[in-house]
Amino acid sequence: MMFNRNRRMKILFVILIMVTAMAGCTKEPYSDFAVEESVATKDAPYTLDVFHIAFAPGSDETERTFSWHTRGMNKKAVVELNRLDEAGNILSSETFEATVESLSGDQSRHKAKITGLKENQLYSYRFGDGHRVWSESYTFRTQATEDSDFNFLFFGDPQIGAGDSAQIDAEGWDQTVTTATEMFPDTAFLVSAGDQVDTAYNLKQYDGWFLPKELTAYPILPIVGNHDAASFADYFNVPNETGLGGDSEGSDFFFSYENTLFMALNSQSSDVEEHRKAMELAIAENPDATHRFVLLHKSLYSSADHARDEDILTLRAGLVPAFDELDIDAVLMGHDHVYVRTDQLKGDQVVEEISYNEEGAAVDPDGTVYLTGNSASDSKYYEMQDPSVYERYSAVALQLEEPTYMNVEVTDDSLTFTTYKVSDRSVVDEYTVVKTVGEE
Repeated sequence: MMFNRNRRMKILFVILIMVTAMAGCTKEPYSDFAVEESVATKDAPYTLDVFHIAFAPGSDETERTFSWHTRGMNKKAVVELNRLDEAGNILSSETFEATVESLSGDQSRHKAKITGLKENQLYSYRFGDGHRVWSESYTFRTQATEDSDFNFLFFGDPQIGAGDSAQIDAEGWDQTVTTATEMFPDTAFLVSAGDQVDTAYNLKQYDGWFLPKELTAYPILPIVGNHDAASFADYFNVPNETGLGGDSEGSDFFFSYENTLFMALNSQSSDVEEHRKAMELAIAENPDATHRFVLLHKSLYSSADHARDEDILTLRAGLVPAFDELDIDAVLMGHDHVYVRTDQLKGDQVVEEISYNEEGAAVDPDGTVYLTGNSASDSKYYEMQDPSVYERYSAVALQLEEPTYMNVEVTDDSLTFTTYKVSDRSVVDEYTVVKTVGEE
């Protein structure tokens, strides 16, 4: 009986509040509630449950993009960006609106872009509803760019879930990212070659991919892979999508960083003409870029299981002539879980006449170099094909069966590609191109 009495009292109280509101007399009761709520928020702040934070490069070095998931919030969403001094004090603050889209259950997906970033500057960011609900804060630093020199890190397929377990793969991925950023703490951004996970929409596998804490401090650019294509747009927010070379899986996109243009192609699509149009669009918008990179998942020149797949040979036949015509310096790829660096190639043939300086760098070489990254997580490796499949185009072809990653150094007149073992941080391969002509 006491339970029923209390319940009736609560119902009467709710009705009284509703009647008061309808009578236009809500000011005092509402004000009292607001004050109490404010005090409670101050003493015990509401915390927004944010996960799967995808922090990525923006259209250029002054921008970054975000994608994140939340539970229990499907309305307004924002990113708060704070510019900090070296002691961590806030110098200025700005809020950027985000899109909101409901997902299954009580989850929501949000995407936003921050702009106006200054070089060599410390920032913090957090996600919220712009009122009282906020996530924890994360920090990152932009790079000094006055001399146009920078580096970025390239990782072959993590493919979390393809190994013994998603947890083991995630730990391997975490170790690789940690090792790479410890070796190169001033890196501008990271690139993941696709197949972030083994099974699209597998939350545990995505939990594993997002495990490295460094991914909230260093922007990472994911490429569309065949294993994660179906869920790519649900997790990532990439810059300058062209609408070409893909559909719901994610289209071709591009971005510039200092003197360099990066063009990412969705290798799930075999529409070479659309890929060409996307690259032409990117080049037209960045005509002064000194260097041009193409990023794609499926390796056009590898040495393992996928080296002679029909879709690979089709893409090679269509894309290589386009790369030749558009003066692409380097193509970075994944998919085949092996390390390969080709000779300089043009017209699908090795460029025979190349000059080298005293340091062994190729000077003004004709053609394009193609590099395939091996597994960055230790999740899966493929067996090498017979050498007759790849020896005509490969300068280096290795299956080390251990995680590796690549550091790419970019200056006004050079590109250096250095691949490292994660286990002992030793150099696997190094190759440098020097440009003296200055014509692009």
